[in-house]
Amino acid sequence: MLLEILLKILSIFLLVAMGLFAAKTKLLAYDAAKTLNGFVLNIAVPCMILSSMQRDEVNSGHFDDMIWALAAFAIVTLLIAGLGMLLIRPVKSIRDEDKGLFVFQLAFSNAGFMGYPLTTVLFGRYALFLTIIMNIVFTVLVYSLGALMLIHKKGERIFTMNLMVRILTLPFVSSIVGLVIFITGFHFPGFINDTLDLMTATLSPVAMFVVGMNLSKSKFRNLLTLQNLMLCVLSLIVVPFLTLGVDLLLPVSNILLVTHVFLMAMPSAALAAILSQRFNKNTKLASEGIAMTTLLSLGTLSLWAFWLTHFFL
Repeated sequence: MLLEILLKILSIFLLVAMGLFAAKTKLLAYDAAKTLNGFVLNIAVPCMILSSMQRDEVNSGHFDDMIWALAAFAIVTLLIAGLGMLLIRPVKSIRDEDKGLFVFQLAFSNAGFMGYPLTTVLFGRYALFLTIIMNIVFTVLVYSLGALMLIHKKGERIFTMNLMVRILTLPFVSSIVGLVIFITGFHFPGFINDTLDLMTATLSPVAMFVVGMNLSKSKFRNLLTLQNLMLCVLSLIVVPFLTLGVDLLLPVSNILLVTHVFLMAMPSAALAAILSQRFNKNTKLASEGIAMTTLLSLGTLSLWAFWLTHFFL
């Protein structure tokens, strides 16, 4: 089991290495990252949202798990975002303009790109179903609350027309349409779903490739900063323990608890770099955080998988 986790994470990290190699050797111009970023955000992500939010009939025995999966994921994500924004204010070692990005990387893990394959391998098909359900909440929050974290400036009112207009990206609109699809049980014809699935398959590799390209402007020693080390400790250790504490207070099943905690123990979402570039934020810093948390998750995810399986399954 541990070997399977390591191989899955290594394959994802190799995609980052390929992007880094392509940019460093000038196989692709560094500016190509912006074009690929646009492809991910405006084409691949909307296709993934529309594809994943078409649901099958839910077994009545699984209905409670589905509701609590939606609720628990929302509660924990909002709790981390709220606590993060509150506690980070007095921290002087992080620049004010980067604080929203730091909290974004704490609140939003790589629950989709890495979550789908790893939860299936470790905990089975039902864990994959719960992962898909929780990613519905992730999708809605990351393109609304997450975008707000990145673009909001200190001292600026939150609910202004300018901020609301900037949040209206294609992924956000797709999330709203996806919610309607999920609630109504609507399904696209088979040939459209086939196209959506093909586009969705490009999302993870291209997103991680872009992370690697963005890292081409960084030096390795710049990854070992206090800020990146804080991010690793908080996102890979503290956040999953906080998630475990919340889930133990809720009437959730053991398989839901294990899946949720494991998803929150994932490294920072690749979307941090994608959205940072979209909103002209510190893409280099976002990519460094993703690289560091992904690298260290080789060890931490293995430990979390062993511990959760041993005590809760």
